[in-house]
Amino acid sequence: MGGELANGGKTRMNSAAGLRFLRPCLHHDLSSARKAAYLRFFSTSRSVLDPKPFVARHRIKNLNAFRHPLSKAVEFRGEVQERIEELQAARALEWPRIKSDKHAMRIEEFLVKYHDLQRGEMRAGDFVMLRGRLRSFRIAGKQLVFLDLVQGSRTAQVVLNRARLENFGGVDRKRFKEFYHLIRRGDIMSVYGSPYSTKAGELSINAAELPEILSPSLASLPKALDDRETRIRNRHVDLLVNYSVKDTIRARSLIIQYLRDFLLKDNFLEVQTPVIADKAGGAIAKPFTTVATEFSEKTLALRIAPEIWLKRLIIGGLDRVFEIGPAFRNEGLDATHNPEFTTCEFYKAFADLEDLISMTESLFTGIAKLLTELRQHTLKRLPFVNIDHFQVPFKRIEFLPAVEAGLGQKLPDLSAEDVEEQLINLFKEKELPLPSSPTLPRLLDKLSSIYIEPDCISPTFIIHHPSCMAPLSKSFLCSKTKQLVSARAELFVEKRELANMYEEENSPFSQREKFHQQAKWRDDENRAVVDESYLEALEWGLPPTGGWGCGIDRLVMAFTGAKRISDVLAFGSLRNVVNLGREGVIPVEAKPESGPNSPTSKEAEKKVEV
Repeated sequence: MGGELANGGKTRMNSAAGLRFLRPCLHHDLSSARKAAYLRFFSTSRSVLDPKPFVARHRIKNLNAFRHPLSKAVEFRGEVQERIEELQAARALEWPRIKSDKHAMRIEEFLVKYHDLQRGEMRAGDFVMLRGRLRSFRIAGKQLVFLDLVQGSRTAQVVLNRARLENFGGVDRKRFKEFYHLIRRGDIMSVYGSPYSTKAGELSINAAELPEILSPSLASLPKALDDRETRIRNRHVDLLVNYSVKDTIRARSLIIQYLRDFLLKDNFLEVQTPVIADKAGGAIAKPFTTVATEFSEKTLALRIAPEIWLKRLIIGGLDRVFEIGPAFRNEGLDATHNPEFTTCEFYKAFADLEDLISMTESLFTGIAKLLTELRQHTLKRLPFVNIDHFQVPFKRIEFLPAVEAGLGQKLPDLSAEDVEEQLINLFKEKELPLPSSPTLPRLLDKLSSIYIEPDCISPTFIIHHPSCMAPLSKSFLCSKTKQLVSARAELFVEKRELANMYEEENSPFSQREKFHQQAKWRDDENRAVVDESYLEALEWGLPPTGGWGCGIDRLVMAFTGAKRISDVLAFGSLRNVVNLGREGVIPVEAKPESGPNSPTSKEAEKKVEV
């Protein structure tokens, strides 16, 4: 039998030739050109022993990947049930384990390695294995099928030539037809064959055997997915169908990596600080609260910013630190806000406001250059964004002079006892909408949104905000307005705030006064308290420090052209996440000793929709 198989089942080897074939170590003159013969021997042996070579040797009938019977207590959607039955009939309802293979490579590696193949050329002596998801296939008659295999962001064409498959693996017409009728878009498979460039010049892999289905797609992969709600609720399908979504997620990762590398090259140390603590500080926002089992009598909070923790590290002698991680604010959702978001904050000892502005300009121009290159080569489906305006130096607008120019009059003394009353009267006089909580900081912020932010299309720094708007920033007396202002700057692009930076207040006396002042303006979102623990830490000496923060989600929006914050999050906003899944079901299992009529056994037979 070995002689017959070694020659494709057509002729019998004599004993000498068979020994030479099966024991090449005894014949050092064996030609390397006979590798194809060994492949034919292996493929034909398998086809004789198993008449359906694309089905794994250990066949199953009604067993899943864990060798358990398929549950009778589960009802699948119609199309899924049909697919299951189709795969069962073909003995292909399997999810086999894979093994390491020296011929296996990523599709991207394959395209790079063999990019120089000439039209019609095939490297018959090279064999490679590619794995990926079937995106599409085309049947070009009874003898030829083309598959498009996707892995990551790259696609490779697979050529299934029945004549070649018959020569190598003994694939007859019937099995060839059965295979291309069985496969579906979305199936994950592996292909073994030789690099080949078609007559049209498209780099492909010319299969030497039928591809193996590694993970069949039970659901039908749609060709288009346009409804926004459906896309967000089925993000995994959205990623498979809409490549622009995948490009946005990739761009996000690359932007974060660029930001991290930018800081590491400047000798910053990346750290992780607590997410849950007894209080949330570092910003003015309403926190999420929770209770820990270990401290059930105490209300804890998710952090709204890592600022206080990071400045403690500066006090401890780590003079350049940064963190990229999640923050949480229990506030509303809109196109640019999500209660859970990613932030980057860094703190640099002995840096002033000008240093922070210079770093910001360098960072953002670098990201703009990166995205330009990505759009030209790898992320071609990202929408166009005009990033030519990221040219240094960025425009600057001083807060108080700009507001006064917009109002056409001077602002009152912001340190006066009745300043809030004066500003409310000014709002009424100018017929401006009042904020829901008309405290001094919110009134001033409202004036900025009316008279300054609409002009911030190209990258613009709004600088020197009134001191009351930045309680953790150092302050000074403005020579132009004679008002107390902060050593602070905000970067706006396309009317959206992208970064916030200031010189940190390092006097424990001034910081205490500012905490007390902030506590006077408490409201539903401003839960400010006097942080005695942080004030005690300042007594050990915080060096003059520049602090910087940026919302990663908005940053990605600015450079990818995304219109909603949910577009740059892997699973959308909090509204999408909480409505994503169906109610979970706890399976009920019959006890081993229970009889067929026991209550437990009957309960296990209840149908559960999936």
